[in-house]
Amino acid sequence: MTCDQIGDILGPFIDDELDPRSRAEVEEHLVACADCRRAYQALRQTVAIMVSVPAPSEPVDLWSAIEQRLDQRDAALHRRARVLRFRRRFLAAAVIVFAVGLGSFATFRGFRGSGSDVADASTIDFSLLLDALPLDPGKAFRRFLMRYHAKPSTPAEVQRLASGLNFALPDALPGGYQLGRVYSLRFGDHVGVAAEYHLGAEFIVVVFHRPIEREDFGTYRDYRCVIGKHHGHKVQVGDWKMVHLTDPTTCHGVLSRLDERTQLPAILSAIAPEPAPGERRATEQAHRHSPPHDHD
Repeated sequence: MTCDQIGDILGPFIDDELDPRSRAEVEEHLVACADCRRAYQALRQTVAIMVSVPAPSEPVDLWSAIEQRLDQRDAALHRRARVLRFRRRFLAAAVIVFAVGLGSFATFRGFRGSGSDVADASTIDFSLLLDALPLDPGKAFRRFLMRYHAKPSTPAEVQRLASGLNFALPDALPGGYQLGRVYSLRFGDHVGVAAEYHLGAEFIVVVFHRPIEREDFGTYRDYRCVIGKHHGHKVQVGDWKMVHLTDPTTCHGVLSRLDERTQLPAILSAIAPEPAPGERRATEQAHRHSPPHDHD
């Protein structure tokens, strides 16, 4: 050890807090180094003086003074609590008045309007999933689930809840990936579906939702892609890719590190059943004439 290192641990050495090996190294150094030996002796004398000084006696009225201060503090806290309760009641009343006013305004607008009820499509924020992918894919998926109020479910239950979607959740995907947890999601007023598949340490996420929603990929750009017989678009994040395949009723998303040529085509065929002939023609026509997929 160096002299600086010895100086840092002289206190623990005197208090007998070092492990046997470190203690032996200090003792060996003190035998050979006069400067450290003098520092050690001075520190021992200081410790001895501090130990010999009697502890100060507490004032007779110390605890009564402390109790008085505590009582004064409690009284102040009670006064503050009463003020806060009054403010909360006042704010609650103001919110109710404001909400009633908004309801009246909305009714008035509805009466004045054309009578059609047009709802804006929800935006699905996939950046929650993409931003954290390089750090922790599992955590990224959980963040996405929390954002869209995921509820654990079963394949049969989500098929019932999302009966308007065209998707499949087989127990196993090509390549041996086994179905894990299944969730129902809420995308605006519509039900969506998410599930995870596992093969050892490998992890795949599938997401199904109505194609009317806009998708937000944050800072990442999506590009058109052709994977096997499937035409869609993808976002690349390192080794991970988010691939989307859309038919007239459903957008099928797959998040994975699978190869686009040898592995992904079979996965997409397994989770995205063929649409009816009329729907298939509409899908092909949409792909021929639609501009590149937009994102927020």
